[in-house]
Amino acid sequence: MDANTLIFGSMAVISLAAFFYLGKFKASPKQTERDDRINWSSGKYSFFKYILLGMGVILGIALLIKYVF
Repeated sequence: MDANTLIFGSMAVISLAAFFYLGKFKASPKQTERDDRINWSSGKYSFFKYILLGMGVILGIALLIKYVF
């Protein structure tokens, strides 16, 4: 096992430990029960079209690189 594996493996373990430790905490009712909350079900924030747009841009760049260079 080399030093690179030890360093990045320990970083991964520490990150997971911090994630699971901080995941126990919950937001207060002052933060979760507000009057000015975003209505995510309105369709205005449909991320599906942004995901498709991003995939199309990435595919277009990949095809451009493949056929031009």
